[in-house]
Amino acid sequence: MPELGAHKHISFPELVELKIPALSGRGAKNNKLILKTIALSGPLLKYDIFKDAQIDRYSTISRRVDGLIKKECLEEANQRITKRGKKKVESMYGLTWRGFITSLTIKEVRENIIQVLKRNPLLTFPEKEIVLPILEELVTQNELETIATTVLEAFLKTIPNLELIEIEPMSIFAWLLSSIKEFKFPDDFKLSRIQDEEELLKLLDKPAILQAVKEKLVPLVKQKTMETKAMYQMFLVLNQVGEFISKLQVEDQPSEKIREYYENELKAKLESFFGGRLMTKKSNF
Repeated sequence: MPELGAHKHISFPELVELKIPALSGRGAKNNKLILKTIALSGPLLKYDIFKDAQIDRYSTISRRVDGLIKKECLEEANQRITKRGKKKVESMYGLTWRGFITSLTIKEVRENIIQVLKRNPLLTFPEKEIVLPILEELVTQNELETIATTVLEAFLKTIPNLELIEIEPMSIFAWLLSSIKEFKFPDDFKLSRIQDEEELLKLLDKPAILQAVKEKLVPLVKQKTMETKAMYQMFLVLNQVGEFISKLQVEDQPSEKIREYYENELKAKLESFFGGRLMTKKSNF
């Protein structure tokens, strides 16, 4: 892994060209236009990209899209029956995570990062539909753009080449950790102003955050509470069985005593614990 200082004095455009092959060389300009168009609009047919990206030739669009698919920046996200000419099913292409990172080099994409994440269905992560509205409440558009620029630059300084690394959550997280000392978040970042319980509670006044707490956090706490109660009850039963067994002596005929204990006490407790679901078959005792 290269030292972060190896690219300390290189400009951001030079860093992008050096670390992202899709944005270097002859096709870089058209690749950028295509990625920007899909990022801001969501999955598109090649023909729609041709209309929206303002590139002169459809053949150029088709070739560039195929190239971005090979570089794993784009992937089929949907299909649509075309209305022009003879109707047929055609692929609609959306950003992959590699394509998303590549598109973040474009200022318009960074300025609309939440909308880009919403409109591109291949960019999935846990609880996406809850996380994004919360981000909109907590962070301003300008803050997100600044943070995205800072994180992207630090990330690119760390990686050898975007096409040489796995674009998987744990891999990305590892690279981000290695470049964390390069992060310089803005001083007026909203989350930095949440310094006490009262300000934290005021977040519940925001509709998206209240909805997230009601739909996700409250049910999760309830589920974990029930699981904890169940485990506690099970351990109580196990503890009672253990106490019973610890009092047995060989001359007591332990097997008979345990059979009696099961029939007279333990079976009822287990049936109560499992709601009778696991005790329908004849006992093996």
